[in-house]
This record gives sequence, structure tokens and C-alpha cells, in this order.
Amino acid sequence: MIRPHERPPRIWPVVIATILGLAILVTLGVWQVNRLAWKEVLLAQLAANAAAPAVDLKTAFNMSRAGSNVEFVRVKFTGTYKNDASMKMLSGYDGGQGWTIITPAASSDGWAVIVDRGRLPGQMLEHFQQLDGPQEIEGVLRTHPYGQGLFDPANDPKANMWYWWDVQGMVAAIGLPADLKPYPFAVQLVPTGNGVDFPRPQEPKADLANNHLGYAITWFGLALTLLGVSGFYIFDLRRRRSAWSAGR
Repeated sequence: MIRPHERPPRIWPVVIATILGLAILVTLGVWQVNRLAWKEVLLAQLAANAAAPAVDLKTAFNMSRAGSNVEFVRVKFTGTYKNDASMKMLSGYDGGQGWTIITPAASSDGWAVIVDRGRLPGQMLEHFQQLDGPQEIEGVLRTHPYGQGLFDPANDPKANMWYWWDVQGMVAAIGLPADLKPYPFAVQLVPTGNGVDFPRPQEPKADLANNHLGYAITWFGLALTLLGVSGFYIFDLRRRRSAWSAGR
């Protein structure tokens, strides 16, 4: 607390601190605006990929090699499921515990493809439908680039317990036949109404949070708050310093 006879603090340190604070907050707001624009372009690209006509596995692979983002690119191929090598991943289902069924498939053009067939409730784990013989498989590519999350347990291939997507590890776990090439991406089936109750394919959704507009508003709001509070404080300091000077 400043006593009446004491000299009020100088104004310039407050001005400098305010300018620095505003610079930081506005920079963070602008950064979030740029991130918002980038995220919207990315989401639009993913939506365009999913809406485009299906291509074969080699075409999608070559698109990736050429630098294209192949997440959600729709693919269609003939393949035979390796049902004895199916894997299960702990997942949710309809608000309860469930499983994602992941089955490798040998494509007719020589690829070993990890296929996400969909989800089922926990009690259906031993009773879902297997598909034998060549199948027309249609889905979207999933690159699963994020790896193990902070709170995810380690995958246990020997016990066939998977908690997060590791496409390379899954390919290694199936014991790849010598005549097949490992496909670098998973294929997530899309709902087609093929009569199979379980596992049930999920509608493809981008696992991308887009909260950048809210963050930008927060940073700009804090900048305006700082400007208002500092402006009031500087005005009060000037008034008190004038009164102090007049009373000397």
C-alpha cells in the first residue's frame, strides 16, 4: 500500500511490462489463428479423400510416395482374410467395453494388409462372423501416426492384446508370408450393409481436435483484459504522481 507522502511507482516499468505481455498474448492468438487455418485445410483434405472414388492399393501407395496425404483415401481390393491371425484391440462399444477386430488380409496383388473390420461388444468376442475365401474389401486408409499414448499400456503381441495402433508391429506379429509385401497403412472398413452383424465397421472420423478458434479468442481476450487493467493502472499512477508532485 502506498502512503500519501510516498512517491508513487514509476510509470515506464508498467508500460514496458504491458507491451511485453501484449506482444506475447497477441503472438499466441495469431499462432492459434494460423493453426486454425491449417487445421481447416487439413480437415477439408481428409473429407475430400474420403469422398473421392476408391483406388487400388498400389495407386494409394504411390500417392503416399509422391508426398500426398493418404489419410482417409478410399481403397478397394480383393483379398483373403487370415482369420487365424486376427487381433483384438481394447475399445469402447455403445458406452461399454468392447473390442476392435483387426484381421490381416492377403490382397490379390501381393500385399499383406492390416484391416480394421470394426467393433463389437465384449460378450461377442468369441462369436463374431469370420469371412472365408476372396472378399471385395473396401475402406479408407488410416496412417495411425500418433503411436502409444501417455497412459496406454504396452501392446502384448504374444497375448494378442493391443491397446494402440502399431501397424508395423501388427504386420510383424502375423508372421508375414514370404510372397507378400507389408502394406504400410491400415485399412478401416466402411459400413456397407453386407449382412455381417459383428464386427461392425465405424464411420471414419478424423481424430483431430479443432479448438484453435476458442484458444485464439482466449488469448486475444486476455490481451484486451491486460490492456484495460494496465491502462486503468497507468492512468491512476499518473494521477497520483501529479498529486504527489503538487504536494511537495
